[in-house]
Amino acid sequence: MQLGMCASFTDQWHVEDKCLAPFPELGKLCDATIMSFETDSDGKCFAKVSFGENQEEKILTTKLSQIKTNKTAKKNLIFDDEDLEKPYFPDRRLPSPAIAFELSKDGEEIPYTINRYLRDYQREGAQFLHGHYVRKSGCILGDDMGLGKTIQVISFLAAVLKKKGTRADIENNMPDFLLRTMRKEMSSVPKKTFLIVAPLSVLYNWKDELDVWGYFKVIVLHGNRKEYELNRIKQGKCEIVLTTYEVLRLYLDELNSLQWSAVIVDEVHRIKNPKSQITQTMKALMCKVRLGLTGTILQNNMKELWCVMDWAVPGLLGSEASFKTEFSDPVELGQRHTATKRELATGRKSMKRLAEKLSGYFLRRTKALINDQLPKKEDRMVYCYLTEFQRTIYKTVLETEDVQLVLRACESCSCSSGHKRKNCCYKTNAHGETMNALYFSYLTVLRKIANHAALLQTESASKQQVSFLKSLFSAVI
Repeated sequence: MQLGMCASFTDQWHVEDKCLAPFPELGKLCDATIMSFETDSDGKCFAKVSFGENQEEKILTTKLSQIKTNKTAKKNLIFDDEDLEKPYFPDRRLPSPAIAFELSKDGEEIPYTINRYLRDYQREGAQFLHGHYVRKSGCILGDDMGLGKTIQVISFLAAVLKKKGTRADIENNMPDFLLRTMRKEMSSVPKKTFLIVAPLSVLYNWKDELDVWGYFKVIVLHGNRKEYELNRIKQGKCEIVLTTYEVLRLYLDELNSLQWSAVIVDEVHRIKNPKSQITQTMKALMCKVRLGLTGTILQNNMKELWCVMDWAVPGLLGSEASFKTEFSDPVELGQRHTATKRELATGRKSMKRLAEKLSGYFLRRTKALINDQLPKKEDRMVYCYLTEFQRTIYKTVLETEDVQLVLRACESCSCSSGHKRKNCCYKTNAHGETMNALYFSYLTVLRKIANHAALLQTESASKQQVSFLKSLFSAVI
């Protein structure tokens, strides 16, 4: 009878089914995936369920619940009945339980829709940003490239904007006149608006990531509609404004007339020269909460570090002159190969004091430091054959006089001297180019052909390369 009971449950549930199961540490029902079934000595049927990458538990099948959907529920909404969660990656294994992560006692929390995809160091990064936001101070998040600084910022924004990642956000984002028709009372919470400044190369990547990870009201201040979008920003029709360094410089006065909850600057290491226009513009932007993102805060010298930190937290490292005297000069002297023992000791003490000053305002994690939290790297090699057209061009290049000169460079010279051709009568081609120059030049050409023939376009080529490419194309066509 007990075996029949377990069989009845496994008829209802199957491996890989999604379910709601009690999370042991919280006592709440959380999203889980069934991994397997087993029966104990008493005949009780258990399901081994996964709450995330590092959390598996054995739960009685009687305690599992179906995930409820609203397909049959009738609601007075202009949207589909089914909840639309963001983000949602059906093929990605969840590294964390599907529960919200609290950032403050005021109800600011990373919604479960985002938190389930975060790793511990990313939650720590969101906490770091939130802590400085609450204290009305600036900071720098300096994680290595590829560790998800963008996602950490989005997690922080979702918390302070009270996002849920569900249909509730869609309702809250509706115009006020529509909200009045659905609710008796409008929210009295003051609106928050955040400014994100990024290089043009990643500006629209920010827009895409914000769309993937939640329901944010975003305006991109760039392109030929800047005046129209600026008016919408002034009317409070967005939560997040995306713009570039250049547009910020052009519209500094208009943007300074608005109240920003925080300014977030991507690739903040661009603010490295105190006299540059970018630095002066960023320092003139009126907002106390300045959050910077960079993977390389120090590129050439320590003055760059001072410049970036003085933007984020003005006065933290003193004036430029005092920073040079107290930190920069002693550290750089101690790093010279001719440094004395005294200079080495002084440099180390200065570096230690500098690290202590930065510790609360600069957070950096390297991949080596958090290697245990990262997914295993997977390399996939895909071999692609050349097209018929590529093969024709490739063979034509191999048959040119210059390439034949390179290919035969190590043969014995035809003058019977006993020396190799490249060291005797064939040191250069007809234009005076050496073997080494020809080798690297044609290696580049062949690599371009192997990738795509369109890379041979002549816009950025030298006159000699243009002449060669024209003769090559005429031979092929």
